[in-house]
Amino acid sequence: MPTVLVPLLIALDQILKLWALENLSPVPRPLLGDLLYLTLVQNTGAGFGLFQGKAFLLGWLSLLVGTAFLYLLARRRYSLWEALALSLLAAGALGNGIDRLGRGWVVDYLDLGTSVPFIANFPVFNLADVCVTLGAVLLLLAPRRRQRWI
Repeated sequence: MPTVLVPLLIALDQILKLWALENLSPVPRPLLGDLLYLTLVQNTGAGFGLFQGKAFLLGWLSLLVGTAFLYLLARRRYSLWEALALSLLAAGALGNGIDRLGRGWVVDYLDLGTSVPFIANFPVFNLADVCVTLGAVLLLLAPRRRQRWI
């Protein structure tokens, strides 16, 4: 059932990115006081400034990773948590891959505007990034079945 989320999240991600392109600018606009701003950023690399200018390569890598997660989902039955995690990872990877190959850069628009030391310089991100992060956390926290070694 969580695999239904993949196309829905990709569609929502792309809709939000189109909205951001039409309505936002590089000047931060408060959304939740000083906690969250809307700021348009054209990211030609990966998170935290890595691999700048490598959008084409990262785009193909994102599509490959997203497709691999879809393949894993199709191969066998997973617990609800594992299936949800893999679905979120697939949607996030494919959403940013579409941007990288279609535009040559990723549309980022969510900006944490706090002065908390760890978060103060956090990169601007988008819904696809949130999906990847939540998917990774869920995958790490998902209950595991014990295998018998007999």
